[in-house]
Amino acid sequence: MKKREKLFIFDIGGVFVKLDPASRDRAVSKPGGAGPSLRYSDVPEAIFRDFRLGRSTEPDYVQALAGVFGVPAESVYEAEHAYVAEGFGEFIGFVRKLKENHRVVCLSNNQAIHWRYISDNLLGAGYFDRAYLSQDMGLEKPDRMIFQAVSEVEGCSEKDVIFIDDIEENVVAAHKLGWQNCILHRDPFETAELLTALAAEHTLN
Repeated sequence: MKKREKLFIFDIGGVFVKLDPASRDRAVSKPGGAGPSLRYSDVPEAIFRDFRLGRSTEPDYVQALAGVFGVPAESVYEAEHAYVAEGFGEFIGFVRKLKENHRVVCLSNNQAIHWRYISDNLLGAGYFDRAYLSQDMGLEKPDRMIFQAVSEVEGCSEKDVIFIDDIEENVVAAHKLGWQNCILHRDPFETAELLTALAAEHTLN
């Protein structure tokens, strides 16, 4: 029995990786300092967006945050790593097995520091058949153009795409483009069951 290869497209944060804003804020807090410590939510969004889209360099990004928080660069890196330090191990293993019979890629609004840490410490090199990252593409979800770009590169039929994301806006945008199987991720075990069923439906003798 041979399985027809399908294209599974995964988001990263919230799907493979638990995001931890509280630990990130603690890493740049200044206990005992005058006045309240700033949080990441106090930083202008443009700083994050420019780095996420590859418009600013990593040194510039780190320097900007170090200036905002009044901490050394090492504290910024500690904060960025703390934000993505924990993975959903069983789901990571499940998708690794899924890759044995199907093409598995990621499509993520990611930035270089997070991606490097996730790749090195949680997923391992070569985990995905291909990584589509906002930092490389200069686009991010839910922009229609980023979904179109992936479809063009992969050369896939919309009915053969299975897209998994934990943000409803992204799932809706992908579905509007024509990707037929779009899953709003809420729970690793529930998503694994859905993906197992979808994979089984496309089994050929």
